[in-house]
Amino acid sequence: MRWGRESERRFKKALGVAPVREWSGDEKRKSRKAGSALWEWCFTRIEVWRSRPKNAIGDELGALMDNLKAGKMPVKKARSTVCAKAVRLLFRELVAELFPGNRE
Repeated sequence: MRWGRESERRFKKALGVAPVREWSGDEKRKSRKAGSALWEWCFTRIEVWRSRPKNAIGDELGALMDNLKAGKMPVKKARSTVCAKAVRLLFRELVAELFPGNRE
């Protein structure tokens, strides 16, 4: 079985990283990101360099955060980018662990 983009999008939505549109009749409202647990994890564990996990994924996400902040990206957007990257990495790790023969 091959896990594709559809599964990854559903996984992102379950974790609260995917955009959610709110519709009210004819009125369109802004898209927003649902959930805050992942954002809070990024804010407390990845953004603060001394709190980062001591592993390859922590190093990769920390380096991404440092590069985005050094490039003058707004902090909220940088956190959102890092959270999206973290979910992609987590999804790939879970699929690799559950289905060892399935490599993308």
